[in-house]
Amino acid sequence: MEEAEGAAGTLEGIGGKLEREYPLFFLEMNEMQERFIRSKNSRGVTPRRRLDESGNKGGKTEIGIAEDIAHALGCRMWLDEDDPDYKIPIKIPNKGLIGCETLSHSVTEKIWPTLKKLIPKTCRYKAKKNPQGVIQHLTIETDHEGKKCGSEIFIRSYDQQADDFEGIDSDWIHWDEPPPKPTLQAAERGKIVSNAPSWFTMTPLKEAYIYDEYSLKAANNGGEDDEIYVIRGEIWENCIDWCFKCQLDIPENRKLDEEYRLLRPISKCPKCDRTMGFMAKAGIDEYLKTLDPEEREAREKGLWKHLSGLVYKILDRDLHQYDDFQIPRNWMKIEGIDPHDARPTCYLFAAVSPEEIEIFGKVRHRIYLYDFLLLKNDDLDTIVRKIKEKRAHHGYSKAKWSVLDAKYGARTEMEGKCWEDELRQRGLGFIKLSHSSPGDVELGHKIVREYLKPHHSTLEGETKPGLLFAKEGCRGTGGPIHHLFNYQYKEGHDKPAEEFKDFSDIVRYMCLEEPVYMNPQEEARAVDILTARKEQAYKARRRGEIA
Repeated sequence: MEEAEGAAGTLEGIGGKLEREYPLFFLEMNEMQERFIRSKNSRGVTPRRRLDESGNKGGKTEIGIAEDIAHALGCRMWLDEDDPDYKIPIKIPNKGLIGCETLSHSVTEKIWPTLKKLIPKTCRYKAKKNPQGVIQHLTIETDHEGKKCGSEIFIRSYDQQADDFEGIDSDWIHWDEPPPKPTLQAAERGKIVSNAPSWFTMTPLKEAYIYDEYSLKAANNGGEDDEIYVIRGEIWENCIDWCFKCQLDIPENRKLDEEYRLLRPISKCPKCDRTMGFMAKAGIDEYLKTLDPEEREAREKGLWKHLSGLVYKILDRDLHQYDDFQIPRNWMKIEGIDPHDARPTCYLFAAVSPEEIEIFGKVRHRIYLYDFLLLKNDDLDTIVRKIKEKRAHHGYSKAKWSVLDAKYGARTEMEGKCWEDELRQRGLGFIKLSHSSPGDVELGHKIVREYLKPHHSTLEGETKPGLLFAKEGCRGTGGPIHHLFNYQYKEGHDKPAEEFKDFSDIVRYMCLEEPVYMNPQEEARAVDILTARKEQAYKARRRGEIA
């Protein structure tokens, strides 16, 4: 028995030594890191540009450098060999570039130590230093299997001139923290021929051009560029003893080994099965206490600092989007229009389902936003024709109502004609004017936030938000997802900025109506019955049967 226990201890010791000496082979990914590695576009391939916009201490740099080494060697050796993401389609040898913030801090204290830790001991490499003794070039002579490799990794920092990033014909680029725009542009010139992939691992505190020019254009973030993919992660995804999604405490993961390291005997949340991280909740709580309120959302949740004034901070792409489906014919259709003179007129299509929710103590029904139109330079006849075509595409001809920005009901436009009257005359149906009394804007924001909260429906027996966006039907630059998820207050003001307000306004108009579901078919039958009774009463009166 003692001999068996000794052998088991020896094996355990060997296993621990292997993990310490070959950590990349034993890399355990948290949920964010898994999403980063598994990112796929609509064609099922890894997008050319990935942006990991995550809070602090979520494992961004580690997974970024693991990806660097994987590209240099041609495979992700921590995955099983039969894993579809194990092999990386890239030539060997290749040249890669790592960009980071500073030579004195980022390279010496973060990039190089992480590279040195993760490069397998079976790899033979040569490191070249600059005159200040900082590593700036690495040649991996042999790979993890001892075979000839020859891949090169160049390391540059943002405190160097942008020109220092030119002259490297990169096969891949890793940006650790957001680079200044001139630096990125200089490096991009070196990957024109190869169309090299790049990835960003960053806390989104600065260089807001990245948000405007890349994040907003990502296909999975409401944009249309299939080669850009955004991964967002919170610091809580790397928590070892508390599941932030389930609000579940896992005290077993607070046990320490002989070296006072957390053991993590429970690697997955017992309730939702998500992979647990490696930092204690107590440590995260203490760290968050030290943060400037303006930076907290970026450092905790990976939200861009300049977006800390979002009007609807509750919006979550995982919770508030649904996979598109054919809207049932018996759902109540509602619509909204926000006309403009200088920019496109926006039109939104929505359906009120029979699913009951509660808005400020009153029974209401869940709203599904499923399609939209951006109408540029169109006359009224064309606008109405496109709306009717879209209705026909979705299997109906009349909406319960269409809500119109109130100032266009009273305002004279188009050669002295009123939008409200012109739309009705062209057969668009019943037009409601939006609420426009003092205080209605902020009241509308409050009601929208209430709709965005999770609501339990007894009809479906499940809990989900009261307002949902179709992933495909509402995506695209200038569309509902793009606008609502980026709608923000003016800096230092309680009034929203003009940008991203058009579809945000329409959604506010709709929610202010607090629509109650009515089955269109049953309503039509009720109208028929009432009409028939009215005709009977009229005929009876003519015959003198009714006084």
